[in-house]
Amino acid sequence: MELAAACSVCREGEKKIITKKLLGKTKYLVIIGSILALFFLFGCIGTPLYSPTACFKAAPTIGYAPLTVAFDASCSSANGMSLPAAGLFSYVWDFDDGNSNGPTTGMTVKHTFVNPGTYEVQVGLVDTKGVPVAGVTRTITVLPAK
Repeated sequence: MELAAACSVCREGEKKIITKKLLGKTKYLVIIGSILALFFLFGCIGTPLYSPTACFKAAPTIGYAPLTVAFDASCSSANGMSLPAAGLFSYVWDFDDGNSNGPTTGMTVKHTFVNPGTYEVQVGLVDTKGVPVAGVTRTITVLPAK
């Protein structure tokens, strides 16, 4: 009986040691799995494996000078999914009228066109490294004041 009891204790001790070793290895497997998931999402050289698409709405698209237009690029997406408000991409606007003091950024912006004319407004999506990855243009028509 004592031998059987000793073997039982010995086996219980082995189970604890083996369980401890497996749990330690599981932590490393989780870390390695997380790293592999990041490589899958962003590629080995940091290039995203998804293709962003820029789009925006403008209201109004035609009117009398001075014309204030509201722009909204929240319809932009990557592989059909909405982009987060902040994070993977920045929005850079060009209003084609020469009246901007540097680039305008943000998912939603307003801009006033002072002079009559036809303007090709563009929004560009820029990744976290500052590289342009997508863009789209819409026409805004400003008529002479009444």
